[in-house]
Amino acid sequence: METITANTAKQNFGELIDRALQKPVSITKHGRPSVVVTSDTEYRELMELKYAHLKAEVELGFSEIDQGQTSERTVEEIAAQVLAKHKAI
Repeated sequence: METITANTAKQNFGELIDRALQKPVSITKHGRPSVVVTSDTEYRELMELKYAHLKAEVELGFSEIDQGQTSERTVEEIAAQVLAKHKAI
């Protein structure tokens, strides 16, 4: 993945769009990764994968409940863990 600075992205925005249509471009700010610019198609594919994974996790949880495999954790704790896990993806 190509990496450019925020300043370069700002100065060459049209070129950034053209590059991002070909492959994701990482943009750094103050020397640290900040955002990734990608095509709409790539973004939608990633969101579909994320949704499918989240759905599978939820279905697994319901299956465990149906089988009597419960834990001491509250629903809120489980939901927070799943959401945190998927934000990292």
